[in-house]
Amino acid sequence: GRTIMSSVDDDVAAAARKKAQMDERMAARQLELKEQREARKGTEDSSTRELVLAFETAFSQGLADAQAAVSGASAAAELNDVGTCVQELHQRVVQASSFLPSQTLERSTRSIAELEAAVRARREELAPRKRFAFKSRDKVATAGTAASSAPAAPAATPVHSSDAGAAATPADATSHAGAEVRGRSRERLVLSPPRGSNGDLYLSELVDCDIELSDGVAALWVDRLVRCRVVSSPIAGAVHITACTECVFVLACRQLRCHKTEGTDFYLHAGSHPIIENCKALRFAPYSKADEVDDSAYAAAGLSKNGNSWDQVDDFNWLRTQQSPNWSVLPAADRVMCNVPWRPLSAPTPEASPADGDAMPKLA
Repeated sequence: GRTIMSSVDDDVAAAARKKAQMDERMAARQLELKEQREARKGTEDSSTRELVLAFETAFSQGLADAQAAVSGASAAAELNDVGTCVQELHQRVVQASSFLPSQTLERSTRSIAELEAAVRARREELAPRKRFAFKSRDKVATAGTAASSAPAAPAATPVHSSDAGAAATPADATSHAGAEVRGRSRERLVLSPPRGSNGDLYLSELVDCDIELSDGVAALWVDRLVRCRVVSSPIAGAVHITACTECVFVLACRQLRCHKTEGTDFYLHAGSHPIIENCKALRFAPYSKADEVDDSAYAAAGLSKNGNSWDQVDDFNWLRTQQSPNWSVLPAADRVMCNVPWRPLSAPTPEASPADGDAMPKLA
């Protein structure tokens, strides 16, 4: 009996020793894994800190260079290069958004907005805006209007850098040659920069207007348009759009920056990623005038006809890898040709909608 009991005790002791050894090995393994995790975390934290430091150094230098260029500019044309610097700063922030602390991201975005405001202010100081002259002699009589005893007004034509080869203006359009259009409604306008200007155009506070921009525009500034269509030839510089609602823009430009705009469609040829901020319900499609524009017009604006970033939109309110909810690709079935009448002008009132049978032709 004692032999059996001794054998059982030996088995229990052996099992206990084996369990203790296993527990010891497991504890050692857990300690090893913990040390590895801490080492990796330390390496990752160090790597992130290095990335943030590199971003802050490059961003600060780029911002300082741009600010110096703004304050040192002696002519409005010199500010065009600053637009490129602003675009590069935007791209730096977008590329670094995955690892930047939220405070650094917000501070960088705010600095870019302040720089853009400084560029606008400096541009106005160097090249004060000229108003387009709206005179009765500029109006073109429409077909069927009774003739008066006064001499007939000459047909309006857009003012180009050269009169040679200028295309005729549509008979129901008003043509102007200045630097700013403000406070108009329910009109068709053909616009181009005046001779001797720096090529900047400003559109502000327009409602239910159809605007055509001819050649020679270097930069376009758009503010507070409602239910307007803007159709342009290639633009040599940037387009800045702010606070527009239910508009259509047909544009080819080097840069597009859009702020506080809603319910608007863009038919776009962009030389760089379009940038939007505080926008909602924007839709993008390729430039619908591409087949009508010669390669030379793209080249004159510094654009490549084959290089179009129309759908590479950067949303500064959505710095995640997923698709932004603030913009989308305009479905092919909803795309509209730009050479058809603008609906607000053909409707009896700004609020009226065309009849069901008066739908606008679609793009193929």
